[in-house]
Amino acid sequence: MERCEGCGFAWDAISAAEVPERLQSAAASYRTAFAEPSARLTVRREPTTWSALEYGGHVRDVMFNLRDRIVLGLADDNPVPHRLFPDLRIDLGLYARDDASTLAVEITVATDLLLRTIAALSTEQLDRPIFYPWPVEATRTLLWVTAQALHETEHHLADIEALIARAA
Repeated sequence: MERCEGCGFAWDAISAAEVPERLQSAAASYRTAFAEPSARLTVRREPTTWSALEYGGHVRDVMFNLRDRIVLGLADDNPVPHRLFPDLRIDLGLYARDDASTLAVEITVATDLLLRTIAALSTEQLDRPIFYPWPVEATRTLLWVTAQALHETEHHLADIEALIARAA
């Protein structure tokens, strides 16, 4: 079974039924995390490690991107979706300009939109194929994409909470 080396997340162990509650729980935790003093959210411990605020911006954009990937997977057979380009977004300073309280709301909105999309899918639709380039290039299912959304939110929430704790 494929697992994330950083957090142990196993995509194939995730059922469609558990995704909504866990995504909603993670979104609530982001609201709590981004209620921290803003100075702690912008600290970069190392030049190559994102700040908590940058990780949050990434998660918000991933939720919108994965929602679009699901729709693309419903429209086309085994499509190759466009990349998110997270490093370019960081290099342009797009995430560093985010405001913590606004970002918390945007993560909630992005998560809610993704969850409404997931809720509309049948079992057959969740089984539709989509090419996914990460962590290894492979044809996945739309169910796997929903698990990836969960992985992104939970994995980066742990990153953010650790960064905030170290900045205290």
